[in-house]
Amino acid sequence: MTRLIVSIAFAAVVLPFTSASAQDAKVYKTAYVNMQTVFEGYYKTVQANIRFANEKREFLESLKNKQEGLKALSIKAKKLEAKLKDDIVKAEVKKDAEMKLRVLMRDGGKMQQDFLRFRQEGRRQVDQKRAKAEAELIKELTAAVRVFCAKRNCDIVYDINGKSLNRMPVLLLYPRELEITEAVAKAVNEGHEDALKKAQDELKALEASLAADVNGN
Repeated sequence: MTRLIVSIAFAAVVLPFTSASAQDAKVYKTAYVNMQTVFEGYYKTVQANIRFANEKREFLESLKNKQEGLKALSIKAKKLEAKLKDDIVKAEVKKDAEMKLRVLMRDGGKMQQDFLRFRQEGRRQVDQKRAKAEAELIKELTAAVRVFCAKRNCDIVYDINGKSLNRMPVLLLYPRELEITEAVAKAVNEGHEDALKKAQDELKALEASLAADVNGN
């Protein structure tokens, strides 16, 4: 009985304190946003993708020209090799063909090295430009979302597009009514709706053209 009385007395002291702490605790206003959707639908992102698509086309055209140059050398080399193997061809003609083939092989080796360097360096530059542009856009969008949420008195905002190391969604469940993706996307494009539509149409046409070029090759 004494132990029970002590327990009740302890509870009487602790419960009022716990209740007061719960009342004093701040309730944080939370929101959820898919930043990947916002990023891809941002008018500046679409405009940047147009620049990258045009740069990719120019790079592929230059690459194609270099490949055609190598193919032309290969065709010449095969013709010279055929002369060397032909028993009907005179010795002096074969000697001339052999000299030309040596020069061709030397020039072809240089062209091949130049082609490989150009392809590697071109891809590296494209990747660097894209990474830099993405970093700037992410910084800009992050600031814009923070301003947007601050105006709505949001304390915590989660990116629902986040993935863990094993590619599982970080947020497996969240209140859908608290998602603000559509509102954020609209806010960051406010005043630039026409520019966004124009850029989206242009990018779509460019991507279709690039795909046709790749499939054609």
